[in-house]
Amino acid sequence: MKHMMILKVAILSLCFIFSFGVNAQKEQMNVSVQAETASYDPLIPQKFAVDSETQTIALINKNENTIEILNRIDSGYERTKVILVDEVAGRHDSYAIYSPQSVAIYEDHIVYLASNRDSSFVRMLTLSGEQKEEHRFGGAASAFSYDVKTKMLYIAGDNSMGYNVFAIDAKDGFEHINVANSPSFTYVKPRKADEIKKHDPFGLGLAMVAMTTVFMALIVISLVMIGLSNSLRSIKDRKAKRGEPVIKSAPIHKTVETISGEEYAAIAAALYMYNEDLHDEENTILTINKVAKVYSPWSSKMYNMNVYKR
Repeated sequence: MKHMMILKVAILSLCFIFSFGVNAQKEQMNVSVQAETASYDPLIPQKFAVDSETQTIALINKNENTIEILNRIDSGYERTKVILVDEVAGRHDSYAIYSPQSVAIYEDHIVYLASNRDSSFVRMLTLSGEQKEEHRFGGAASAFSYDVKTKMLYIAGDNSMGYNVFAIDAKDGFEHINVANSPSFTYVKPRKADEIKKHDPFGLGLAMVAMTTVFMALIVISLVMIGLSNSLRSIKDRKAKRGEPVIKSAPIHKTVETISGEEYAAIAAALYMYNEDLHDEENTILTINKVAKVYSPWSSKMYNMNVYKR
C-alpha cells in the first residue's frame, strides 16, 4: 500500500512537470509568432544583416571600423564592397571617432548607424554600397528600428538621464527621406529620490521609517539576549536539581586567618629572590674609538659659486 502511494505521487509530479513544459512551449511559440507577424524589428543593435531575396550580407567590422558587403557565389560568399565609416589610424581623439553601432537591410537598402561620444549619423546605401542619403544629429545613438506600416525609422540612444529617440520619415523611400518634420524627444528616467519627494515632500515618512527600523532592531536584539540568558539560567537550574556539579565562576578567597606560616615563608622567599635578580652586578666597559675624517671637497658649496673678475 505504501509503495502504491509513492508511485501515485511520482506519476502526479511527472504529469505536473509535463503540463508546465507544454504551456511554456506554447507561450514561446506564441511569442515567436507575434515576433514574426510584427511590423517592426526591436531596438536592438545588429552587427549582421541579410537580404532574403538577393542573399546580400551587410556586416560590421569593428577591427577595421568598416561596413562590409558580401554577395553570394557558387563556393560561398565574396566580399564585394568595404565602406570606411571613419578614419582611425593615427588619431588620438578617440572620443570624436565615429564607430558603427548597428546595420540592417530594408527595402533593398542597407542602413547603418554610427556614433561617437557627442553625435551620430545614419546612412542609406544601395545593395551595391552606393550612398544615397545621410542624416546627422546630436547625441550618441546605439540602435534603430523600422516600422513597415508607418514607414518610420526610429533611432534611439541612452544617456545618464534617460533615452534619446529620433524618428525619420521614409514614406517616399530611403532615397528621399524627410528629415525636416522628423520628431525627436528625450525621455528622462524618474529617480527614486524624486518619487519619494513627490509622496513625502518634508521627509517625515522617511524619518519615521528609519527610526522605526532602528528601534525595532534594538528591541529584537534585546529580546534575543533576554531569551538567551533565561535559557542558560534554566539549563543551569536543571543541572543543579539533577545533582550534577555546577562550575562556579567566582574564585575562592582566603582570609588572613586561613593562611599558614609555610605559605608566608614561601611568599617571603619568592619576593627576596625576585629583588635580588633585579640588582645583578654587571661590568660595563665603554669603548670609544676616534676616527679621523679625511677632508673631501666634492660637496663643498664654494666650488658652486661663479667667480666674476672685477
